[in-house]
Amino acid sequence: MLTILIYSLLPLVFALFLGWSGARVISLSLRQYLIKKIGYVIWILLVSVGYEFGSVLANPLVGRQVCLDAFLYASILSLTTFFLLFNQKKRVGLIHASVKKELKDIWPPIIECICAISMVVLGVLLYSLFPQVLVNTPLTTYLLYIVIVLIGIDLASIKIERITFGHIYVPLMVILTLFIAAFFTSYVLDYKFSTLMMVGSGFGWFSLSGSLVAKLTTNELGSFALLTDLIRELYAIILLYIFGQYRSHAVIGVCGATAMDSTLPFVKKNCSDLDVQIAIFSGFILTILAPFFITLFASFR
Repeated sequence: MLTILIYSLLPLVFALFLGWSGARVISLSLRQYLIKKIGYVIWILLVSVGYEFGSVLANPLVGRQVCLDAFLYASILSLTTFFLLFNQKKRVGLIHASVKKELKDIWPPIIECICAISMVVLGVLLYSLFPQVLVNTPLTTYLLYIVIVLIGIDLASIKIERITFGHIYVPLMVILTLFIAAFFTSYVLDYKFSTLMMVGSGFGWFSLSGSLVAKLTTNELGSFALLTDLIRELYAIILLYIFGQYRSHAVIGVCGATAMDSTLPFVKKNCSDLDVQIAIFSGFILTILAPFFITLFASFR
């Protein structure tokens, strides 16, 4: 088991280190250019993932069950995280009083989620039309490593001004919630605790979790992980819009690893300056831990 764990993690660690160290030697303009391209590479990755999972998601019976399981597990993870962090007191004077919420503000991030889901659906459709074209081709694995290199470049630019209790508390509670939610869900769904821990360890990072889980286990579980994290991001966006100004720790916890990238603009819009720093730190920690946790719990199955 230890050998499998090491060999599974080594390429991920190397890719992350390559991106982080490479960011130190390339020019700022090139670094910014590469960071801007992360979204496009993720879209291509999601098409490839959809194609790879086509045999699962295109099957009406299996696909429907995976979608239902993912929705239930994502709901349990998101709502448990939210309520465990809900008792945070409102910090008077830190919230941007000038921010006026408008319903139109919620649409851009939701549209991004819909686009991500559309890329997966496009991949499934391509599989239906050309089922043998990319069979046994490790395209998804290569794209995953490219994404991790780009994430490493992005992580190198993160600077935290100071560490407060909130910085540590939020990611710790997210990790604790994962154990609680996986334990409870193991009695509701027909999955082992270790499997649910593996699936939930993406912390919302859907471009990693689906492809990595599939690589380590099966396409069905990869589909489960991908859909779970996509739904978690939708929960994060909705809860940020409703509670961002009043229960910031709770909604940042729901954001998981995405708090430092895809949901960060929404955090900036709805939370205080200190909360933005907490979101970046929490997202950074969970982003680093996600591939390690997924690989670790996959080895326990």
